[in-house]
Amino acid sequence: MGINHKGKSLKFVFIQYLVSVGGGLLLALGLAVLSFFLFSVSSFVLPADHMEKQILESKTVLSQSDPFDSSVLPDNTKFLLLSEDGQVMDSDMNQALKEKALQFHNQEVYSTASSAFMEIKRIDGYLIVQYSLEPQYVNSWMERYFPKLNTVFGILLIVFSFTSIVFITFVWTKRLSKQLVPMLNASEEIAKQNLDFEIGSSNIKEFNHVLCSMDEMKVALGNSLKENWVQEENRRNQISALTHDLKTPISIVQGNAELLKNTPLTSEQKMYVDFILKNASRISEYAQTLTLVGQSDRWEYGLLQEISVEDVTVSIQEAAREIADTNSLTIKESIQVEHRIMNVDLKLLERAVLNVIRNAIEHSKKRPLLELKLETDSYYFYIEIKDNGIGFTKEDLTHATELFYQGDKSRKSQKNHGIGLYSAKKIMEFHHGEILLKNSENGQGAIVVMKLPLSNE
Repeated sequence: MGINHKGKSLKFVFIQYLVSVGGGLLLALGLAVLSFFLFSVSSFVLPADHMEKQILESKTVLSQSDPFDSSVLPDNTKFLLLSEDGQVMDSDMNQALKEKALQFHNQEVYSTASSAFMEIKRIDGYLIVQYSLEPQYVNSWMERYFPKLNTVFGILLIVFSFTSIVFITFVWTKRLSKQLVPMLNASEEIAKQNLDFEIGSSNIKEFNHVLCSMDEMKVALGNSLKENWVQEENRRNQISALTHDLKTPISIVQGNAELLKNTPLTSEQKMYVDFILKNASRISEYAQTLTLVGQSDRWEYGLLQEISVEDVTVSIQEAAREIADTNSLTIKESIQVEHRIMNVDLKLLERAVLNVIRNAIEHSKKRPLLELKLETDSYYFYIEIKDNGIGFTKEDLTHATELFYQGDKSRKSQKNHGIGLYSAKKIMEFHHGEILLKNSENGQGAIVVMKLPLSNE
């Protein structure tokens, strides 16, 4: 397919994001100023010059009153009364503020952003008043406990700026996530080895380069999988042909050895014939193992069908009884199943159960006793098989379901080639189930549990 390599570069996208953030901050500043202005002109707030206006309105009284009456001054103001020669006559200022007022009188210091001084000429000297240039609440309780209005403006600016940045970041994250969707979808499909799909494209140039690389990787992976499949198919065919070719000479050797055994032989000759029969039997078992290995990766071609739990239970019971009759095996059954439906390949499931039972027989005592428990809960169908052997070792619990694993010597059998539990595990995985290994609580025997999901309906 042809993936479009054009689109915006990540550098351009990042610049757009920064421009968006800058615009958002300007908008936040405008909103904060507007909110502060609307709040300032409301009936709850006194303007910044209200004290100055009150002082000017009372200027005549303040300049002519004799004696000086400080009650005429507005609340929250400070005063300094000086004589004609600059001596302090009266004041409610602290020492630091007095020094600043004297400096103002001598024209050495002026008003600040938050406060100012005003000098009024009196008949007996000078009156210097210090007042605030900040807006204030009308209500004295609000003025005492609420944050200053300038602080409110700062809080509004921070809140609007933070909200703007979060919103813009969320929008751009959503946009970038949308551009990442083709890459995520492609990686998921490739991980599933589903290579029959079309890779999408993005509006970002760098993302398209990655998608192009993923498309090339998909094609290369497809070719590799096809090559591996052909090799595996050839390997299975070779194993199948070799196994088939081995059957005839093995049968001939076994047949002639049986005939030779029925002829007059010396004790030494009989011993040699027994060796021939014993090892021919082993070769036959090895050939059967090769057949199982060749079939172990074919379970994905099984067919799942909707079957009732009762029918599955009956099938498992019959298969277990057949192997019990041919191996002098005692099976104790416990059945507790409900009427449910499950998707299952019955032949594969029977093979898994028989493999587990054969494995249990190999590791049981001289008189094998197996417990077969079949039960259901709300979501799963359980097949539990317990033997009366020595149980699993710690290593067995971890590796017993691996291909060709034979365990330690205490549980090792000449007939055990590490196929049974491995094949059972693979069949469980095909059914979206699992196989669990554990030992009985009293330490007498190993337990294998096969867990299969039930249908939702």
